[in-house]
Amino acid sequence: MTVLVMGATGKTGVAVVEALSSRGIEVRAASRHPDLSRAGIEQVRMDWSDSSGWESALRDVDGLYLVGPYAEPDNADLIRRLLAAGTGVQRVVHLSIIGAEVLPTGIPVAQWELDIRESGLEWTILRPNWFFQNFEESFVATLRDQGLLELPAADAPISFVDTFDVGEVAATALVEGGHGGRTYTLTGPEAITYAEAVAELGRAASRDLRFTDLAPQEFADRLTAGGAPPWAVEWQEALFELIRTGQNTPVTDTVEAITGRPPRPLSAYADRQAHHWLKPQPELPEAGVDRTIPPSPSQSKLN
Repeated sequence: MTVLVMGATGKTGVAVVEALSSRGIEVRAASRHPDLSRAGIEQVRMDWSDSSGWESALRDVDGLYLVGPYAEPDNADLIRRLLAAGTGVQRVVHLSIIGAEVLPTGIPVAQWELDIRESGLEWTILRPNWFFQNFEESFVATLRDQGLLELPAADAPISFVDTFDVGEVAATALVEGGHGGRTYTLTGPEAITYAEAVAELGRAASRDLRFTDLAPQEFADRLTAGGAPPWAVEWQEALFELIRTGQNTPVTDTVEAITGRPPRPLSAYADRQAHHWLKPQPELPEAGVDRTIPPSPSQSKLN
């Protein structure tokens, strides 16, 4: 069996590749920027914005791990076109989003799910909750440098999930079968607030980390000021609205039911990845060199 893993260098893609490889499955890792350092894994370049390489990437592939074209939101037919190019694909596992069915119609996640269900393939759709790994990637800079995370999440509990649990569920569905026609909501073992999650990261990193709730409009304004396009702002606003209305609170037993073991807790993740949130240490000057520069008035206000 050969499985093409799309987004193979992304949060879940790395986990899916690892889970498949550990089962002895032949993996073809597809991404816009292949990681050529990964020994024993066939690397292929694949980009949603360039269909010229799709057919060759999908040649002789039996299974497909499919991550949607999130950076190409205006191309509603991309999923259909990709599946049509994979003439030998028999089984597809698609990474969707928890709450996909209630997102605004301008966010095409539900349409992507529909296209997959109508493809004629044996399909499984995964709807995971927010990832632990966002704390080491999307949110790491302000946590590390300022000890602070600001998001419009209020005090709503979220059943965060580890991407390596997502990867193991995806690999099981791809390899073992018996999951065709199923839509799975994947969560961690408990629902906690962002404030509680950030405090747990701080415990692991032996420092005080804080969460502050943002007003939704202020959050949108910050995204816009940072250069985010309108569609990306709309997506983020909708996702945090799901959190505030309790859509991300339920806890499921799906990970354990499929993998045979409980989902990983946040505490284990925090201990494993604590180095990401350690307080930056100031660089020491070279011996005999005075690097002291008097701050300007504008600089001193920041200290």
